[in-house]
Amino acid sequence: MAKSPVFLKPLIGLLLGLSLGGKSVAQVNVRDSLVSVFMFGASGGFSFPVGAFSDRVSLVYPVGGEVWYKFKQYIQIGASGHFMFGERIKDTTFATNLLPIVGGDGSFPAISATFQGAMFRGMVSGLLPLGKPNRNSGLMLMLSGGYTATWYSLRTAGSLTPQLESPYHKGYDRMSTGTVWSQMLGYQYLSNNRKINFYFGLEFHQAVLYHQRGFQYDVGELPQDSRTELYMGLRAAWLFPVYKRTNQSYIDFR
Repeated sequence: MAKSPVFLKPLIGLLLGLSLGGKSVAQVNVRDSLVSVFMFGASGGFSFPVGAFSDRVSLVYPVGGEVWYKFKQYIQIGASGHFMFGERIKDTTFATNLLPIVGGDGSFPAISATFQGAMFRGMVSGLLPLGKPNRNSGLMLMLSGGYTATWYSLRTAGSLTPQLESPYHKGYDRMSTGTVWSQMLGYQYLSNNRKINFYFGLEFHQAVLYHQRGFQYDVGELPQDSRTELYMGLRAAWLFPVYKRTNQSYIDFR
């Protein structure tokens, strides 16, 4: 069988390479270029109530998760969900007309109340790069808005307490829902080696809430007016970016 002429070998390799579209895969270069990337995050922090809200609750701790998409420009959009809980309830007026509280076994159990809530927001942020470590890191201004709900969680130590069991607890828990708007000034860091990625900043919230229960047993009325809750504090997030891969064509003549 006759051998193919030597000059045909590279020609055949070229034709096969063009027809099969051989490819190699490489990751985007975070160090030297602006990149688009999906990021998942776990975040938490603490906030100090401001104004009238500070008379009801001490500290508020948000804990939750978020997802982001960073465009090749200096813009990011995202969504987040956070559970909130308070360190201590200062407002104890809900218990004034309950005393004495008698348990099912005739005892007088201690009652405790904690602040709880949830917050779901859409977010947009802009970056101002500072040069290092890359153009995907820098000062961050974040604006967000969404839905929030807050309530008191009532607990008693010891025996079952009929006065505070379902559905009667709804007359005391102060559940309210409404809109929340937030602003954050912080710093975002996406490392060149992709291992350390985070942001942190100072955040300010404004929530407008409306009472959601039919009647408050302890005060004997149905609140009609809205109330505003203001709080500010620090929040940080650990980010998990999912970088795209770029396809680069190649032809192997070996």
